[in-house]
Amino acid sequence: MSETVVLSEAEVFLAGSLITLRQSINRQAGIVNQKAGKQDPITTEQVGVYGELAFAKWANVYPDLTTHLRKGSADARFRGWTVDVKAIRNPAGDLWVDARPDKLADLYVLVNVNYATCDLLGWCWSGEIPNRTADQQAPYRVSQQYLDDMRYLLEIETHPDIAG
Repeated sequence: MSETVVLSEAEVFLAGSLITLRQSINRQAGIVNQKAGKQDPITTEQVGVYGELAFAKWANVYPDLTTHLRKGSADARFRGWTVDVKAIRNPAGDLWVDARPDKLADLYVLVNVNYATCDLLGWCWSGEIPNRTADQQAPYRVSQQYLDDMRYLLEIETHPDIAG
């Protein structure tokens, strides 16, 4: 079951400022937007930042407002765990995780963004995603049906394989 978060006007304004600053800093440094799909880079940034803010609001954690160089880092911390928020614009879409040999986050959260209305569709531990190899290029797809309910994330205190 998804959880819906509606961003306020102030949060949308904040997102716009973050998008502009991050886009500018990353592009000046030569960091390429890792967008998936045909949308323009600003839309990709917007969807991502809205998803990050929606998760932070839902989890009652302070959002990541940094504008320094960002390349492949976690988007939030929740109960000691690092969280990578994956935002999409398709309520039937799936969670896609880049194939990387290094673990970027303890868990992944999938958020569908429809402007200021964001549906947190589910989550999974990073350990539930198949092991990655250094030479693997294709991202991994995790179907929504295999994601855990967001409410369950609020109930758990610890994961046996993760020191939190």
